[in-house]
Amino acid sequence: MHRAVLAAAGLAALAACDGAEDRSSDWDYVHTAILRPSCATAACHSGLSSVAGLDLSSPDAAYAFLTGRVCGAPPQAGDPPGNFVRPGQPESSQLMWMLRGEGTALVMPPDTPLPDVEIEIVERWILEGATCD
Repeated sequence: MHRAVLAAAGLAALAACDGAEDRSSDWDYVHTAILRPSCATAACHSGLSSVAGLDLSSPDAAYAFLTGRVCGAPPQAGDPPGNFVRPGQPESSQLMWMLRGEGTALVMPPDTPLPDVEIEIVERWILEGATCD
């Protein structure tokens, strides 16, 4: 419930924002305002379809899959480097390559690529450590 209220407030504030620097780069915003509406649709990575076995509809499941970490758990020395996100390293993160269509035949989302401003927000989230808080 708390996340839904924060998301609604964030989306309402979005109308007044000009660029990526005006928007939050925290996980709740990235998931609620960018990934879920663009990637967790019925035809792609939702709980119903889970293309490639990936369900991005839940913030905890999406975070665990993208980063290889459990949301809220402190990073451990033996943690995997991340499935699609390497915290602090957007240039090494497969998610960024896919969002930009760099070095891959797959541009995600395939039907309507994300606007550059949203890609910048995801990049900033990764650069700032890809935390889930």
